[in-house]
Amino acid sequence: MTNQQQCKAFFKSKKSLVLSTLDATGQLETSVAPFVLYDEKIYIYVSELAKHTQNLLWLIEGNRYHTQSQGQDTLDFDLPGLVSAILIADEAQAEQLFARERMTLQLLANEVERENSDYSKVLGLFQQQFGEVVDVLSGLSDFHMIQLSIVKGGYVKGFGQAFAFESKPCDNLTPVFR
Repeated sequence: MTNQQQCKAFFKSKKSLVLSTLDATGQLETSVAPFVLYDEKIYIYVSELAKHTQNLLWLIEGNRYHTQSQGQDTLDFDLPGLVSAILIADEAQAEQLFARERMTLQLLANEVERENSDYSKVLGLFQQQFGEVVDVLSGLSDFHMIQLSIVKGGYVKGFGQAFAFESKPCDNLTPVFR
């Protein structure tokens, strides 16, 4: 199996990610969220009662403001408008914890409004993946669907086997050297 095939298999095997966000005061919050993939983007369905959701909504609003105030259609990635995530192999299955298989992601967050045509499609994927609990959650007004677009990332297969990629996970893996 090629590095790209192993990377894709690892990515497709994951159902949750560890997400790191910043709040308005610069406090870091790390949490976990189940996710689904649709149209090459990651989607999470999260409650605004959770600190990471509050941070994401604050970030999304800040990115909108920055984009509008700069009169541009794209974001300036020099600003702290991204969130970070990691997908990581289970400790119990790792041969060596120092070389544990993992994927890191830098993500651009956007909220998917309930009226958006993709909302119901993605919600259906959540229902398929996670079952009846999604029916309950979708009836709660504090839940938000967040789209996470991959800007760049890295994949570590083991010792001396680290790779970088842009936008699409595992495509055009570039070996990382010192």
